[in-house]
Parts: sequence; structure tokens; C-alpha cells
Amino acid sequence: MPANNALNNEEDHRDTNTPDASCDASTDTDNEANNDAAASKGIDNEGDDKGADDDSICSDDDAGNESLPSAAQAETEASAEEDIGKKINQLRLAKGYSQRKLAKLSGLTNTSISSIERNKVSPAVNTLKAILTVLGSDLTTFFSDEWKEPKARVVVTPKDLLELSEAGSRVSLKQVYNCSTTKNLGFLIETYQPNSSTEEKIAHEGEEIGTVIEGKILIRVEETTYLLNQGDSYVIDTMKPHTFINPSDSITRIVSAHTPTTY
Repeated sequence: MPANNALNNEEDHRDTNTPDASCDASTDTDNEANNDAAASKGIDNEGDDKGADDDSICSDDDAGNESLPSAAQAETEASAEEDIGKKINQLRLAKGYSQRKLAKLSGLTNTSISSIERNKVSPAVNTLKAILTVLGSDLTTFFSDEWKEPKARVVVTPKDLLELSEAGSRVSLKQVYNCSTTKNLGFLIETYQPNSSTEEKIAHEGEEIGTVIEGKILIRVEETTYLLNQGDSYVIDTMKPHTFINPSDSITRIVSAHTPTTY
């Protein structure tokens, strides 16, 4: 009883002189009682102590909520980067440009264009501007919600073939293009006018395989030259500089497949 009276007197004293402190003290007393009860049942009451701290609860909840937008934002950014490569590829093909032509006109390398289209790298703003200018677009239009990936075709007619060579060239490289951005294989129908060639030696990522279906062709890979006649096929490592030459007075036609699809 004396102990209880002392406790009551202390509480009365705090009630009289410091009303705000009495609220805190009574709360502490209640928590101590709860802790004693929990201890008698073998229950950890640390959770109750944390629950009494409103600021702690808000901090934990806020921290948890912040992680969700961060994850969503990361996913959105990854998706946006993926769309950049697809869009550039679509715009380039719609223009009928090869990667080499786009690279030349935009002041970039063929490897850079290939890496951007395949989302291996994310282009800097100035680089993207340079590419879009060549393709007749701009940043506002490019990032608008109006762009939609075209539906892939099953049948590709002659009028749907994309001419990758520049106008006036005596070598025609027509790509079988079905609007897909996920296919892994490219296919070309090549026509070489008499005594024509691809001129510069070309090197690009991937592999290439082809068959001469009409005429003959000289293929120079690095410093070695090979002569192929109608019905002959070739398989080359396209990372090695190579060029195609029609040495005859007749047209040469080749069908070829290459990886990756970008060319």
C-alpha cells in the first residue's frame, strides 16, 4: 500500500504541474504493465513498443511504399529502352535505309546503330537526335503514345521487299521484311549488274550464308578471293571484311540469309 500511494502521489504531482508529461508517463506505465503481462506469457512485446511509436510506423510504411514505385520505375525505364531500339529499327526500315546508310548520314558507326537497335546500348540524347533527324522524326514525335508496333506479316510480296542499296547503285539488296522486330534471321535477294561490285569491304556482326542462283560471283574475304558459279553456296564470318564482285557480262543473282537481322 505505501508503494501504491507513492506511485499515485507521483502521478498526482505530475497531473498538477506538468499535464503533458503526465500523458507520457501514464502511457509508459501502461506499456510497462503490458510488458509484464506479456513476459508472464512468454511473448515478446517489442512489437507493441514499436506499435506505440506512430512515427516509427509511418517511417516503415513510407519506406515500403517507396520501394514499389522504384521497382515500377525501373521496369518502365527498361521497357522504354527496349522500345527505343524497336522504333529506330522500324523508322529506318520504313525509310528503306540500311544500317550502313543510317550510320553514314548520322555520323555514327554501323556497330553503334546495330547495338542501339538491338538495345545493347542506350543512345545519348544528342545521338538519338542525330538519328531521328536523318529518319525525318524528332524527340517529341518519337516518344509520343501514337507509335504502335506494326503487325508482322506471314506473306511478303515483291512490293513489300525493302531496297537497302542507295538509289542508282548497280547492286540491289532487297530485304524480305515482314515488320517483325523479334525475328533472328534476315533474308536478302541480291542482284548484281554486269561488272558491278559492293565496292568497299564490309564487316558486320554475325554470320552469312548464301547461294548463287544465276551467274557467277567473286567473293573476297580479307585477302582471299573465291569464285562461285550458279548452284554454289558460301558461308562466311561477316566480322571479316568482305566484298562481292560480278566479273561477268551477265547479271548475277544470289539469295542469302544472315544473323542478326539488322544489316
